[in-house]
Amino acid sequence: MALPVAPILLLPFIIVFFIVVFPLWIVAVAVLGVLMWVTRGVDALLKTKVSRPVSSAFHWTLSWGGLAERRDRPREG
Repeated sequence: MALPVAPILLLPFIIVFFIVVFPLWIVAVAVLGVLMWVTRGVDALLKTKVSRPVSSAFHWTLSWGGLAERRDRPREG
């Protein structure tokens, strides 16, 4: 009976992703979400556009650094 080699070789990368990368991504999304909520409150009070860069960073983080396309934007080209 042959052992599946590919899953055994990929196991360290899977473990690193789910133990290190994914929790850090969750924390980053949570922190940016709270920061975006606060800056939108400041926008409402001061009638400014403070939240635009924070919103952009939040959506960039949600898309895994731009690897996944946002569905609410039309495709370019």
